[in-house]
Parts: sequence; structure tokens; C-alpha cells
Amino acid sequence: MHTQIRFADLGEGVMGRTERNGTIFINKNLSEKDIKKVIAHEKIHKKQFENGELDYDDEALYWRGKRYKRTNINMGNRKLPWEGPAYKASDNV
Repeated sequence: MHTQIRFADLGEGVMGRTERNGTIFINKNLSEKDIKKVIAHEKIHKKQFENGELDYDDEALYWRGKRYKRTNINMGNRKLPWEGPAYKASDNV
């Protein structure tokens, strides 16, 4: 599947986001270096969606079938199981 990348105003503190359909949104105010890091990070999430490891709805995220309520998690926490591999990819850019 081709990766579609779009730039948008994602709000303060949000660098990127990947939708279930594989579209990657990147904060339009980032530097070129940060854009590369965000793309590397979000491509991992894209793969996680494609292989069924990661999913979400309005109330929660699901990692390998386990439910994580949105109100109980910090979305950017490196210790979340779906974030570890994504941060590893972006740290290596």
C-alpha cells in the first residue's frame, strides 16, 4: 500500500498521526529534520494497523487485542507497546 502523507495543523504538541487507512498526517509547522523523524515513526504505526496489531475507536486504542482507554494513557508515552518500536525508528533517523 502506498503511503499518503498530508500536512495539517494538528494542534499543539502533536507532531504526527496515522489513520487506519494508512494516511499519515504531519504537523505543518515542523522542521525538515523533524518531518523525517515523524515519517519514520508513523510508518511503524501504519504497519501496525496493516498487520492488525493496532486499532482504535473514539474511546480506546487496542494493541494485540488489549484495550487501552484514551483517558488513561499519554499518547506519546514511549513505554506504550505500540510506541516503543515507532520511537526506535524515529530515533535512528
